[in-house]
Amino acid sequence: MNNINNVHNCVGCLSCVDRCPKHCIHISNDSLGHIHTHAEETQCINCGLCVKSCPAIQKPDYRKPNKAYALWRKDDTLRRQSSSGGLAAVLSERMIAEGGIVYGCAFEKPFSIKHIRCSSADELEKLKSSKYVQSNLAGIHSQIANDLKNGKKVLFIGTPCQVATVALYTKKCGTNLFTVDVICHGVPSIQLFKSSLPTDIVECNIDKLTFRDDTAYRLKIYKSGKIIYKRELHIDLYMKGFFKAIFCRDSCHECKYTRSERVSDLTIGDFWGVDKSQIHTNTDYGLSLALVNSEKGHAMLRNIVSEVNMVERPMEEAIAGNKQLRFPMKKTWRSKIFKTLYPICGFKCSAVCSMPDIVLKNMIIRK
Repeated sequence: MNNINNVHNCVGCLSCVDRCPKHCIHISNDSLGHIHTHAEETQCINCGLCVKSCPAIQKPDYRKPNKAYALWRKDDTLRRQSSSGGLAAVLSERMIAEGGIVYGCAFEKPFSIKHIRCSSADELEKLKSSKYVQSNLAGIHSQIANDLKNGKKVLFIGTPCQVATVALYTKKCGTNLFTVDVICHGVPSIQLFKSSLPTDIVECNIDKLTFRDDTAYRLKIYKSGKIIYKRELHIDLYMKGFFKAIFCRDSCHECKYTRSERVSDLTIGDFWGVDKSQIHTNTDYGLSLALVNSEKGHAMLRNIVSEVNMVERPMEEAIAGNKQLRFPMKKTWRSKIFKTLYPICGFKCSAVCSMPDIVLKNMIIRK
């Protein structure tokens, strides 16, 4: 059958679900909560549309970056409301100001991480700050296609595989799509993140969560404008496991998008390893890296020069400071232990058993 049932390393983008004219592709979750899809072959008409929009099957349209910049927002107050140097926020605000639409990752009640459509400046608030969980793209591909067909300019911000799938899905929808990929470390599932939290926090209808304060990793969960739960990095098993790529999808360990060639118009992330002597700002407030991969990428940066400081840096410096611009995170004994134990023992026990050296080291440091 000409469908996605034989796909290797599904990335969980759900474009096949959006594309299927017979609505015969179903969503399921594996033991770690990662999203997977399956076509019901008795209903499949063998049209192959799901295959044509699958980033795990189709050959990526790689683009070689031609410029690298360190950027930060001129307004420090606004800069500190975002991750890194605030570049994604500035790009999004400019797109909305020009009458366009922005799609990005947000926390949504009751407790989900998903991409949403933003058509006003107020809606962009939900997109600020990093979310270290896989974002659900259900229904997003068709919304973007409709906006493009209606003549709207669209900015899509997501992981490289998400950018790839949106580009594939909208290939025949005109030239008004602008794409930004976020340098990706690999994606855990929302189920794993929830299981790292107290049950009462998950069930109390929270308003907002953040994983960072500037460059410091610190989980905060809010309700009615107040912090009701906080977790520092040294005791945060979820973030420790995230940095070690213990909780990633299997596809993340073999990701064909973690390389210096990119699939978006603009690649953004934290500028780790920058020569600080060349950057005249407080880098503790966050600093954005931008790799320009196309003429559209150049145009996006030219469009915001009045709102950001921008310093060109060597491409080698940018790539050296971000491993995921060179290769994916390797699958280690830690992830194998966690995957085996989690369905039996739950999150905390499995995380401790997969990171005994890290847990012990943090206990010693705290003393």
